Order: sequence, then structure tokens, then C-alpha cells
Amino acid sequence: MLKELDRGRWSRPTDKSAVYLEIAPGETWGIRVTLIDDYAKVEAVDGPNTAWYKAPERYCSIIRPPRFWERLQGVTLESKIMSAVHEKRLVAQEENARLRGELE
Repeated sequence: MLKELDRGRWSRPTDKSAVYLEIAPGETWGIRVTLIDDYAKVEAVDGPNTAWYKAPERYCSIIRPPRFWERLQGVTLESKIMSAVHEKRLVAQEENARLRGELE
């Protein structure tokens, strides 16, 4: 699952979860995808050890399995996760640009 996540590294902190971390060399912000049982948490993070508690939607999304009507439309859990990953990559790019002073 999630073959498109190949720019970072995967780890298995517990038997029931897998964590993908992607931070480009020389950058501060990146993304973290945590797969837990039947849902995923996709975050824009400012370092490998950053933890968000009740983070705003801009930085953190909880992705649940598709509901009945979504499945009828062909939506999969993987497609929902990859959509959130794309959004959080954009957030990470914006935050890295802000740190470099490109956005003011």
C-alpha cells in the first residue's frame, strides 16, 4: 500500500502502526504519515520529532476509510491518503519558503 510514498523513510514503532517521514535535505518542514489500524494521520511537521496536539486542519488531517457512497464513486483509502499527502506537501513547501524569507 502507498507505493507513491518513496521519497522518505518508513518505520514501525509498534505492531499496529507504521510511520512514514519525508523531509527534503536542507529543509525544516516535511510530512509524516502515520498508519494506525483502520485510519491514517497525515501531518506537515517542522522536524522529525515534532508532535502536534490538536493541530489545526492546515497541519494535520485524520483520514478515515471511505464511506459507502464514497466507495460507490471509486474512492479508496489510499486515494484519500494521497490527496491529504499532496495538501500537506504544499503546506510544508509554504512553511519552508516562509523560513527562507520568500513569503512575507
